[in-house]
Formats: sequence, C-alpha cells, structure tokens
Amino acid sequence: MRKKNTKKIIIILAAVLAVLLAVLVLFASGIINLGKKEEPTPEEEIVVVVEDPDSKKKEEYHKIYNENKSINPDYVGELMFDSGLVNVSFVQAKSVYKENGELYTFYTEDGRLVTNGEGYNGNDVYIWTYWKTGEYDYNNNGGSTFMDYRNDLSDQNLIVYGHHFSEWNDPDRNKAFTPLEQLMEKENYAANKYVTLILENQIRKYELVSVYQFDATDSYYLDNMQYWRTNYGYDDYTGESNPDYYKNYISAIKEKQLYDTGLSLTDKDKTLTLQTCIGGHAGELFEILVLREISNEAY
Repeated sequence: MRKKNTKKIIIILAAVLAVLLAVLVLFASGIINLGKKEEPTPEEEIVVVVEDPDSKKKEEYHKIYNENKSINPDYVGELMFDSGLVNVSFVQAKSVYKENGELYTFYTEDGRLVTNGEGYNGNDVYIWTYWKTGEYDYNNNGGSTFMDYRNDLSDQNLIVYGHHFSEWNDPDRNKAFTPLEQLMEKENYAANKYVTLILENQIRKYELVSVYQFDATDSYYLDNMQYWRTNYGYDDYTGESNPDYYKNYISAIKEKQLYDTGLSLTDKDKTLTLQTCIGGHAGELFEILVLREISNEAY
C-alpha cells in the first residue's frame, strides 16, 4: 500500500515538473510573454492659462480711456483714490479756443453762455460745463474735474481742480471732490493716502504728504504757498527764476498743514496738487492736498 502511494506521489511530481519545464521552454522561446511593466507615460501636457489680474486691470484701463477719449478729445484720464474715496474722470482745455480756432461752448457760474472768450482761460471752459455733454451743469456734476490749462503731463506739479458741494445738493457727500473734506481729519488719512492717475499709456501712483487750508485773503499764503505753480523754479508773479522757492513752499506747507502725516517733500519730488473749495467761502478758502509721485509705469 505504501509502495502504491509513493508511486503516485512520484507520478504527480513528475507531471508538475513536466508542466513547469514546458512553461519554461515556451517562455524562453517567446511564445509566452509575461509583458514588461509599462512605465507610466507622462500625460499630455496641459497648459493652464492663469489670467493675470494686473493685466486684466490694465486692459480695462485702456478700454475706459479709449471710450472716454471718444466722447471728448479733452479727456486726460482717471483720478482714483485706491480706497475708493474719489474716482473721477478729468479733462483739460488749453485755451478757450479749440485747435481749429473755434470758441468752446462753455458757461459762467450762473449759466450764461460765453460768446466772447476775452478775459477767460482754459480753466473756465469746464468749471461749470460737463465734459460729456458740453452743457451747463451746476448741481449734478458741478461742471467737470479738470487739470490746469497750463499743465503739461511732464510738469513738476500737476494741478487738478474739483468742486466741493454743499449738503443741500449733495447730502451723500460723494460728488466730485466733496469727499476730500474727510481728509481734513487725521483719522481718515491712513486709509486714503494713495492716489492713482490712469493716463493714456501711463499709470502714476502718488502718496498724500500734506493737507492744508489756503486762505486767499491772507498775504502769507499768497506769497509762500503758490500751489498753482506748474514748476517751482520761478516766481509765479514775476516769472523770474527762483530756485529756492520750492524749499520755501515745502517749509510753508509743513507749518500750515492740518496734521503731520509723517511724510515730507524734497525739492526733487514731482507732485500732484488737488484743490477744492470748502465751507461757504468759494473763491477765498480752499482745501489743498499735496501728493508726491512714488511710481510711474507704462502700460
């Protein structure tokens, strides 16, 4: 019995060995192929286009500029506080006469159409005239926000004028330059210190250095704080060269500013000056903001 079992086991083992030998022969001859482990092939490269928010913003700036320029060729650009305090378009008329010699359509404060340009300058064109319509506008937009008619964008000091509204026609205090009244209080300075100018192909950024009130009835202000100069190397009244004037001006505004911002101008700085009337003293008492240029880039 034991011999029979032993014989069976030998037969089974022989059969298993025969099968294994056959498999080895077939594998060696290539008939059986276990296959190579395939290396994972890199997936087709996926290009993910991440939109540059800065590029998109610049594209929007160009769109705004082109649209507004098509409305009025005197459009210069956008003046925007980074905080959103003020966001306005501004224009400039170099003279009361257009390049073709035609008199602009513009109005006096009381709404009279000006038919003779004598005694007027470019600043009078938009002070009571809305730049989009060419119509008299006292209450809705307060005329237009405009750059001084003498300014060139390469000047040392750019001056931009905007209206300040009374509460009866601006209860929300958000028209034109009315919100600038908030900057007469130091507590509102830090949140509203940066301004951006969007020009045709330039983005200029400014930082607010000083806020002061200008009293046009006081000789000290008239003599020492001529914020309306486009360049500070000359005397505005005589036209004579005065290289020290800018230093004198910086010293004067430091003395009269409403609060210390912790910043100072140097006589190398390029500035942006914003002027608006305040209180009930139109033509006599102004709020002046002086900002220094901190960057200038093409776009």
